[in-house]
Amino acid sequence: MSKTTGRAQRAWLPWATWVALVLTGVYGTLFWIFRDVGPKVSAISEAARRLRVEHQAGDAIFLVPEYATRAREFLGDLQPLAVRDPLADDLETYRRVWVFGSFGEAEALRARFRTAGLEMNTESSFTVEDVTVDLYRVVSGAAEVYNFRDRIAQASVFHEKGGERVACAQRLGPAGNGPRDGLRWVCPYDRDWFYVGPEWQRMGDRLRLCLWAHPPREGRLLIRFPNVPLSGQIYGRAGHTLMAAVYGRAPVELDVEIDGLPSQRFEISSGDADRPFMMRTPMSGSSTVTFGISTPNNGANHFCFEASMRGVAVRR
Repeated sequence: MSKTTGRAQRAWLPWATWVALVLTGVYGTLFWIFRDVGPKVSAISEAARRLRVEHQAGDAIFLVPEYATRAREFLGDLQPLAVRDPLADDLETYRRVWVFGSFGEAEALRARFRTAGLEMNTESSFTVEDVTVDLYRVVSGAAEVYNFRDRIAQASVFHEKGGERVACAQRLGPAGNGPRDGLRWVCPYDRDWFYVGPEWQRMGDRLRLCLWAHPPREGRLLIRFPNVPLSGQIYGRAGHTLMAAVYGRAPVELDVEIDGLPSQRFEISSGDADRPFMMRTPMSGSSTVTFGISTPNNGANHFCFEASMRGVAVRR
């Protein structure tokens, strides 16, 4: 290559750089001007108001897509859920399911909801400008008979170690991220984390109100519920909290025991953030149900679970 050619190419470099910068700026400006900012706040507010009119106890509300959560400002007290895939949730426990959608996400989910066996209530579904709200009826489901989280005040909590059981004390007041009117069972040592109580924790991509139950260094944490009505199955979800799903050092072993029946153990690996579990029970009678939590290494093993007694499938 001649010196003349080399000088000519170097002369063009500053111009090419400036052209690239100008085009980048133009693209960024046009993107900002014509970007899809989503629904207007007035549309979200009106859609939320109309949903509230028909909302019933036992309904679930899913916000889609999961990042479009402006609706929380208007529906927060109804505990709307913002998850990546609503159909991966435990829909059987709800009476009805609302989908509060932006960017066409509610419409995109309709076929999948139908395939999952949910019936769309066209009379109660509506659109407000760019917001679509769909209502689905859960055709069949397993009725919740008893919720262990809600009965934590009636439980007894112990630390079992070396053949001995040391009782944990009940304390009023919130536990960590728990409700203000909640309570917790505090065990004799490491009180900052070794306790049992309802808390809001992010399990996978969902914020759940679950029972915080950090495993001890040695032995088992036991949570005993007396006089539990047996209705066919215990169903629950368990896992590590957001941080522990990354830094947890060992699996957590969750034992479910019903007096007079063989116990069942579920191993929750350090990567499990929201794992379902189920145990069959008799269809009638009552018994004491115990949850045992242990681990080979409790470092960063922040563990939370929820569980309920469920009956047979019923038509809603």
